Amino acid sequence: MWELGNYARIAELITGMGRDLVAAADVRSGQRVLDVAAGTGNAAIPAARASAEVTALDVTPQLLEAGRRAAGDLPITWLEGDASDLPFADDEFDVVLSAVGAMFAADQETTARELVRVCRPGGLVALANWTPDGGVGRFFALLDRYQGEPPDGPSPTRWGDPAQVRALFKGIEVRTEERLVDYPFTGTPAELAALYRDAFPPVIATRAALGSDTARAAFDRDLVDLLAAESEASSGRWRFAWLLVLVRVA
Repeated sequence: MWELGNYARIAELITGMGRDLVAAADVRSGQRVLDVAAGTGNAAIPAARASAEVTALDVTPQLLEAGRRAAGDLPITWLEGDASDLPFADDEFDVVLSAVGAMFAADQETTARELVRVCRPGGLVALANWTPDGGVGRFFALLDRYQGEPPDGPSPTRWGDPAQVRALFKGIEVRTEERLVDYPFTGTPAELAALYRDAFPPVIATRAALGSDTARAAFDRDLVDLLAAESEASSGRWRFAWLLVLVRVA
């Protein structure tokens, strides 16, 4: 699915989240850092700018290529791979990051174990996850409603619920903090909805599966209405809640 559209354009709206995640993880020069489900490198790139030794892994080659272009001359290793089956040895990294990436892996429990497995004792797993009760949570609820059947497995926004994320990392020290990201988008709700229709893979897949033009038109209206309500609630801009998760590996 993530090969559809142009996710790199959507990722540009949340680069601030990646910078905040790297700062919260206190990434430093010389640390071995892994960005899991890195997409176009929203966390990998600021980690490399902090002079860390960065590896960025994602399952979608097109996103990795977009990340390489965005990174320019920064020394980042870009690898194709699955968040639930990381191709690394135990304890290989000082910091393991994921900015709204690993949360979309189908097998959540296995993915959580893999994130911890490749992080050294005393190291840090740091995640940025969309919350279930924020604007993005409502956005995914809209997609679920139009998909016509329950999601296959737990919702990705489970990773944005403090109690649920502690259950995923059971027995390990977990700290969470809700934060906000502002979209640097100055258009209207209809224009943002059009961007999602053209570029965002989950929206493209949802619309493609609808059986008629009437159903697609209804979805489009509901998407505009949702974005308009979120803009109004944020005083004319888009501000979305996310959960910072810091897991200290024993």
